Amino acid sequence: MHGKERYDPGKLRRQIVVSILISLGTTIFIFSLISFRGISVDLSVFHPEWFLMGFIFLILSWTVDAIRVFLSSRVWNKAITFRQALKTVLSGYFMSTITPSATGGSPAQMYVLSRSGLTWGEAGSLVVVCGILYQVSLLLLIVVFLFLFDIRVALQGILLKLLYSFAVFYSIIMFLLFYFLYRPQMLYRLTDWGIGFVKHYFRRVRFSETAVRAWVEEFFDDFRRGFSTLFLKKPQYLVWNLLLYDLRYLLIFLVAYWVLLALAIQAPPIQVIGSQIPLNYIFSLMPTPGSSGGAEASIASVFLSYTLPQRIGIFVVLWRVLTFYFPLIVGGIDFFGRVLKQKLAIHPGV
Repeated sequence: MHGKERYDPGKLRRQIVVSILISLGTTIFIFSLISFRGISVDLSVFHPEWFLMGFIFLILSWTVDAIRVFLSSRVWNKAITFRQALKTVLSGYFMSTITPSATGGSPAQMYVLSRSGLTWGEAGSLVVVCGILYQVSLLLLIVVFLFLFDIRVALQGILLKLLYSFAVFYSIIMFLLFYFLYRPQMLYRLTDWGIGFVKHYFRRVRFSETAVRAWVEEFFDDFRRGFSTLFLKKPQYLVWNLLLYDLRYLLIFLVAYWVLLALAIQAPPIQVIGSQIPLNYIFSLMPTPGSSGGAEASIASVFLSYTLPQRIGIFVVLWRVLTFYFPLIVGGIDFFGRVLKQKLAIHPGV
């Protein structure tokens, strides 16, 4: 996304529709399974005030995440506004919900940060380092809940296999990242190989080889400096990120607790939080946009022990409304609003 950004609103709309259809299809399947087993759906008890609390906690999680980005940008002495930080967060949420395995979230954040005054290398190092800390903070929560609160989460079958797969995949990614950091010449060789590949198989594509190499070198130099600054020169920013990430996790995990209360289901909040920690690793491995389908199925299988069978389907719907549909709507309004402003700026008469 270097240079002028070209959005394809039509393609994004199709991605949104696919994501929603998969989510709705899985939810319908859960309800169908309940009906197949002869269990009636209980809609008699609903407390909207607790559901509103879930909404408030979700907004608080966005605010904490925006504060984290707002503070982290100070690493390069480039202050961005809180509004730009919040836009970065919402853009990441929106693109994560419509791209497979949430792969679009990081590029979207890099793009917004680059438009806010950071270079692409600085934005890239910030997003990548924070992505590492995102996983580290989740590991810290696992340690705390396993040893301090003695929470045991039973993951069996495919969920356990997915968790193991994530551990292997993440280890490989970390190895490659640190390998290229200490051996940048390998990255430059890969760049030359990529240029040769494109020239050989896509001969109609016209670009400047010198410009591509210069951009890669500039990006990686900025990336390495930012990485070194965050890890060695200003470690206080690492601490801030870990603390704010964990606070954000707790706020989001408590959304499920408030949804349970909205359905008149009492559950220990510590247990509710502990049950969701490993699921976040599993969600990131789902190949569907926004983990649609897998998120509904896995959360239903884990929370079935807390809810009554009559209410598990309703719980999944309400939980997904807050954690998926609402961010999708807010992020979509913000994203398509920016696209419209860009078009109007280019074509004032539109």
